[in-house]
Amino acid sequence: MRRIGEAGLILALLGRLAGADPTPPPPSPDAALAPFGPVALVDEIDCAGANSDHGFADDPAGASSTATILGASCRILRPIAKQASYLTYRIGRGKGLRAGAPYVLAVEYPEDAPRSIIVINTGNETSRGFHTGLTVGDALHAKYVDSLCESLNVPLSGRWEQWTLLMRLHDRFPAKGLPRGGITRALQPADGFDVTFCQFSAPNDPLSAGIAVRRIRLYQILEPDRLTQPLRLPPADLPHRRLFWREEMADGVIGDGKKGAEGGFNDPLDWYRHKAELMRFLGMNTYTKDLLEFGACQGWDPSPYGGNTWVYFNAAQAPLWTRIVELMGSYGFDVLPYYEYAGSKGEHGLGPQRRCQPLTRDDAYTHISWVESANADLTDPETLTDFRKMLDLTILRLKDKASFAGLWLRPRSQLPVSFSDAARQRFAREANAGTLVTRAQLRADKTLYGRYLDWWELRRRDFLTAARDYLRTNGVPNALVLYTGCPGEPGVGFVDWEPRFVTDQPERWRSVFAKAAKATTLLTPAEVAARGLYLDGLLAPGLTWGGWEVQHARPADDPAHYAGTDGVLFSHAFNRLYTVLSPKTFEAYRGPAGLALVRHYALNENMMTDAADKEMVGYFVANIERAGPTCMLAEVTAMAEGDPTLIGYLVGSNFGRDFPQYVRAFNANFLALPALPSRRLPDASSDPAVVVRAIDAGRHGTYLAVCNTAWQDRKGVRVRLPAAGPVAALVSGDALPRAGDTVTLDLGPCQLLALRIDR
Repeated sequence: MRRIGEAGLILALLGRLAGADPTPPPPSPDAALAPFGPVALVDEIDCAGANSDHGFADDPAGASSTATILGASCRILRPIAKQASYLTYRIGRGKGLRAGAPYVLAVEYPEDAPRSIIVINTGNETSRGFHTGLTVGDALHAKYVDSLCESLNVPLSGRWEQWTLLMRLHDRFPAKGLPRGGITRALQPADGFDVTFCQFSAPNDPLSAGIAVRRIRLYQILEPDRLTQPLRLPPADLPHRRLFWREEMADGVIGDGKKGAEGGFNDPLDWYRHKAELMRFLGMNTYTKDLLEFGACQGWDPSPYGGNTWVYFNAAQAPLWTRIVELMGSYGFDVLPYYEYAGSKGEHGLGPQRRCQPLTRDDAYTHISWVESANADLTDPETLTDFRKMLDLTILRLKDKASFAGLWLRPRSQLPVSFSDAARQRFAREANAGTLVTRAQLRADKTLYGRYLDWWELRRRDFLTAARDYLRTNGVPNALVLYTGCPGEPGVGFVDWEPRFVTDQPERWRSVFAKAAKATTLLTPAEVAARGLYLDGLLAPGLTWGGWEVQHARPADDPAHYAGTDGVLFSHAFNRLYTVLSPKTFEAYRGPAGLALVRHYALNENMMTDAADKEMVGYFVANIERAGPTCMLAEVTAMAEGDPTLIGYLVGSNFGRDFPQYVRAFNANFLALPALPSRRLPDASSDPAVVVRAIDAGRHGTYLAVCNTAWQDRKGVRVRLPAAGPVAALVSGDALPRAGDTVTLDLGPCQLLALRIDR
């Protein structure tokens, strides 16, 4: 790899700005850097050396040390019993960094032992974590929610590996941690930015050997146009698959429109331009942004229907959504807006009227004040009228600026089952032969209560199909309504409060839970699937406690009512391996429009605190996943067992993907397959870990999804083909030689390979 010194880099940058075309270095031979094309080293930190020029600090002070691991010197920080801990460095100071320019942040870490490492990159305000071996990654004892942790004995490579992240530098950024609210972002590109390595307390990741890092490098990407992941999509007359994400608590970086100097950008649209470039890099095709967060307006203009009298809004940010739609349309992306609908929240809005009423109490469904501030009754005709106005302003009036895929609705417990007088009158009129029932009768009669819930579920279906039809009849053909019932970040748990932990090494974990106040049931992923425990959890209402009515605030999913309903899908929550092992769970959520999987990341909110429970790196959230190719373990297993046609990601901060070489490969192969029903071909593979699914695409031939669910390479796998004709790998375009009715493939760990057999 060619490395350019500080002076050389500045000259190269000046040459680019002046229109010159400096000779680029050859592509890096490092596989982890290959997705980024030619790069030049900007700055490097030797973590075992003297780092006074890179602002080194640790907390607790002096807790870190140097060590030799796998033959190389590095800096280590072992987990501490009663508090979190971190290392931090400043990289890029005085190195000619340029706002908006693309860079690669690269970190060398050892796979010698189970480890969990969280990387906060303030240069683009990203908090991402990765973990190896038996570690759980997310906080085992999170403050607010169950992280639903899982421990798998993923093999360790025994080598130094490299974590990488694509980033575009902001105009301004904070130091060390990520801010929340109106904190000033004091650093600019000339100052460099902070890279902080965090870990939870030892009890929150009991098998982790701790942070270990050898080198931190920052590379400039010299040919940004080469970042785009080429996509070979199915023919236009076949349905296409979708990949998308939604961020929560991330767009504070753009400021509030009134205090631009405090935000991270001179032009807020640059934040979304960075999203579009990230989509092109990762090979994703559908853009999602939240337009309602717990019912509150997020950057769109409700003025045509009354403004603040209908929906409170920030006038300075009102034009933002229109600009974003135009931007995404210019990139050729489809748009899937996301709504946490709670009824309109304005001076005279529907939501604050709180027309829904619980069954057993009169005050609230839950103890969460921001949830209880507004709600809407899906059985009330005025609710549909209210929501249609939002669809009119945020989709229909912009449909000529971009292609809309439909809408994504996630009510966050604010579209509850209502037992109000008006709702019960509608039940009586529509499903109880005109006989009014009281709340006391519903509490006492389980059969009557069950009939009431069935009626409410069908009215929910009426609401969702009406929203679909409103879009389709007004210029959004084939509009999809995606509905996510689960309001929580970590996803769906089991059906009761009994402590459970999923691991393929139960004996290793038995001692960890031996001193717990309540016995923890240890389950293997295979046991969860065989017993249908996750499906039971998916189809259950929210768990309740303390006399609250969470089960009505978060009613159960009822995908069976949509088995014949085109254009409406309930999303199937996933994250851990055990959530994607059972074909039965996938079939329960499949509909005529396909199968939608949404990954719920745990937030790990406020888990970086000291012994006095004080924040150590500002407001803290982190999205954490497995290291290396196993970062795609859940997705490739889902393809093998259920073949989703839509995959979405619910993240708690600025989105990014670690180990992008594996992510890009999966995404490109996923999107190369048409969104048509597939069938699993039994015994089609010579290796039981490799699953083959076939899609009959008529005159377009037969598509195959070859899924290596193993954590290791699989070489020389013989795949028996279900049809005659030439075979090609869709992403590369390479023809594959047939030997009779078979092809022989070499597959990497957790790899999806899309093939097509021509007619």
